Amino acid sequence: MVDTTGQGPVTLYVNGVPQGTDTLTTGNWSATGPLQIGRVKYKGGYVDHFPGEVDEVTVWQDIKLPEAMAREANPTDTAGKAYAELVAQYAPEGATGTTLTDTSGYGNTLTLSASGASLDGEALVLDGTAGAATAARSPVSDTGSFTVATLADVDTKALGAKPDGYRAQVLGQRTATGSSWSLWVEKTGTESEPVLDDDGNPVLDDNGVPVTRTVPKARWHFGRLTADGSGTSVVSDEDAVLDSEVGLVGAYNAHTREITLFVGSTRQGDPLAYTASAGSGEFAAGKGFTDSAWAHHLPGRITDIRLWAGAVTDPTQVEELVGY
Repeated sequence: MVDTTGQGPVTLYVNGVPQGTDTLTTGNWSATGPLQIGRVKYKGGYVDHFPGEVDEVTVWQDIKLPEAMAREANPTDTAGKAYAELVAQYAPEGATGTTLTDTSGYGNTLTLSASGASLDGEALVLDGTAGAATAARSPVSDTGSFTVATLADVDTKALGAKPDGYRAQVLGQRTATGSSWSLWVEKTGTESEPVLDDDGNPVLDDNGVPVTRTVPKARWHFGRLTADGSGTSVVSDEDAVLDSEVGLVGAYNAHTREITLFVGSTRQGDPLAYTASAGSGEFAAGKGFTDSAWAHHLPGRITDIRLWAGAVTDPTQVEELVGY
């Protein structure tokens, strides 16, 4: 934002939040050429080309106050719900081979790892050891408002073989050294449960004693995945349901600087204060990047992956937009 006198303050806003102000002292002047997007004209030539994507450019012939800039950066509909644009969509149903197409139109294809990952026509299947799928770049602006949704089915037996505290990433975006954001499941311990027959009745041994088995307990997380578990995250209120398809939705609101987790359409706890981190490198399904290395492999199946620019804010919007 620039004062039209050419001698007032110049303010930079990112996601509707002012980053700093400086003062012009050179006086006003009128440009004679066209508006440039993605490059600079310098000494008769075009230089400093921008490597990336530019969308929804708007220029106003007036000064926008901070309240107006915040509204422009976080547009809402008449019901006060944030607008959300689908920017990545992966549907494994019917898919085979080694790639999963982004059907949103943005072309951010997922490529399966050489081993441990497959498409069986219904889901992205991951072995929990080496399997994953990655896209070369982040589908969303990680410091802007966004929503990520997935249907995940975690393999009970495979998770049970992992140590307590094991964190398996469902979806996430890396940075140069760690995690920008992640949806993951954490094994919190084990418990004993009765073995049931096909009719739902307890199975008894030869002495008439109910047969039991040891199964893992786990919780869902949305936030920043770290190797030692110290990253900020919203945690599910109840234990994660395993061996069953579960809808997970994570959202980051750049205006309030908070993250929210939904299991199905049920919000988990309260929104949590969060410091966003710009992603770099791969977007990943089935593994996470921490301490400058890939780990946190997910044992299970993923049947839906979608991301939006814009943050959902309540259960009703999750139901309407995501459908979980």
